[in-house]
Formats: sequence, structure tokens, C-alpha cells
Amino acid sequence: MWDRRLDIAARESLNAEITAVDFLSDFVAVLEANAEAAGLARRIQPLVCSMDNLPFHEEEYDVLWSEGAIYNMGFKRGVNDWKRFLKPGGVLVVSEITWTGSDRPPEIQKFWEAEYPEIDTASSKIRVLEKAGYSPLAHFVLPECCWLDNYYRPLQNSFAGFLARNGHSEDAKAIVEAERNEIALYEQYKEYYSYGVYVAKMPG
Repeated sequence: MWDRRLDIAARESLNAEITAVDFLSDFVAVLEANAEAAGLARRIQPLVCSMDNLPFHEEEYDVLWSEGAIYNMGFKRGVNDWKRFLKPGGVLVVSEITWTGSDRPPEIQKFWEAEYPEIDTASSKIRVLEKAGYSPLAHFVLPECCWLDNYYRPLQNSFAGFLARNGHSEDAKAIVEAERNEIALYEQYKEYYSYGVYVAKMPG
């Protein structure tokens, strides 16, 4: 999807060619329209594709960037599968749900281990990168505003419209209830987890 980071990358990296991937064609259509409106269509190649079946050549890219998405295929599998697409010296930037410490309440541990069994601490994620052949460069944790202002609050504001579009069906209600539960858990236990952003380099 189009966002400020993609806009900046396209505008400031004057010689860059950007391939933007999403498996939903509707999202890619929005990206194409926004890129055209911003005058950046020539620099961005949209691609409808699954991240676990990327049609790229080996050592094709200088940078691979994935935010909030690698969980769909799993962190370990993702960083191992994608490394072949990076040039020697290329950089991987990837975010991953991460425990911020070694101890946490049972309720939130049970929830996230059911939702995403690969959740772990930053040190464990860095070891995965090292074993995959990367040299870790940096790691930081996303602040609370990224969860609330940029994701959960807009999501909450969309619930009424989503229910209306789906006729207040039981399935739609179940989806909204699950999201409300996740938001409530974050508000209660946000000190124990966040998204960690990992920056790592391929040798060479």
C-alpha cells in the first residue's frame, strides 16, 4: 500500500527502481492510482504476488523492506527465503512482533502464542538473522503511537461501516469482536510486546 515511506523513497532516491508487492489486487490498484497522482508512477513497479512465491532473480535488489507482513509466512522462513534476492552488501529491513522482555503475564503470552507461535524476544530474532547468514546492523521497537494512532484507532473507526456493509452478519460481528479483544489486550499489556524493526546486511 501507498504510504509516506514509499513516497519519500521514490522522491529522494532519484535513481531507485521500487517494486511494491501485495497479494490483493485492490490494494495494488490504490497504490498505482496514488503513485500516478504523485507523479512517481515511472519509479514504482506494482506487483500482485504472494510473498512466499516472489518471481525475483537472485541478487536482484539492494534493499528488501517488509513492515508488519512477514508473519504471514513466518520470520525464520521469510528471512531465509528472501536472502537470495539481495545483492552482496544488500540490506534487509523487516518488522516482527516481539516480546520486549523475558517475563510477561500468562494471559498475553497465551494470546500471542496462539496467534503467532514465532513471537519471541529481540535477541532470539537477531540469532535467527545471524544463522541465516545476515550481519545485524540495528534494532529498535516501534512506539505506542504506531499501534494506536496509525492502526488501532483507524480500525476502530471503521467497525460501524464494516458491519453495515456486511449486513451485521454473525461472521462480521465475530471479526469485529476479535479485533476489539486484541485492542483491549494491547491497551492492557502494551509494555510487554511491540513490533521490533530489524536491519541486517548480507555479507560482501
